[in-house]
Amino acid sequence: MGYSMQDVVKLELREPVRVDPDRLVELCVAMGEMRAEVLINTTMEDLAKGMVEVEEAYLSHDMVTLVHRADALVATANKIGMTTFSRVADDVAVCARDCGGVALAATLNRLRRIADRSLSAVWDMQDLPG
Repeated sequence: MGYSMQDVVKLELREPVRVDPDRLVELCVAMGEMRAEVLINTTMEDLAKGMVEVEEAYLSHDMVTLVHRADALVATANKIGMTTFSRVADDVAVCARDCGGVALAATLNRLRRIADRSLSAVWDMQDLPG
């Protein structure tokens, strides 16, 4: 039994991300809207830089640095309520410590997708009026 290119299915991995809007409101109330916006923007920049650092550590097979950077992503994402991002970054740290190989590669790919979608979700929430 032969297969043709028509038998190939491309999977689109679309996973919902969770951003805690209550955390963003808490920041605005505690800090004021302007200061909260600065914190959120700075945190998002830190997350983007952290993703680059995780990638570099992975490519250089430096698991100690990878775990350290992934743990830093967890703490940073939690500051602004990016719960899915935080959870998946923690999964990357666990895989880097305990599994490696295919599990780490798959989990890191998931983190890439979640990071893109989470950062977009926060930007979209900031653009809402009110």
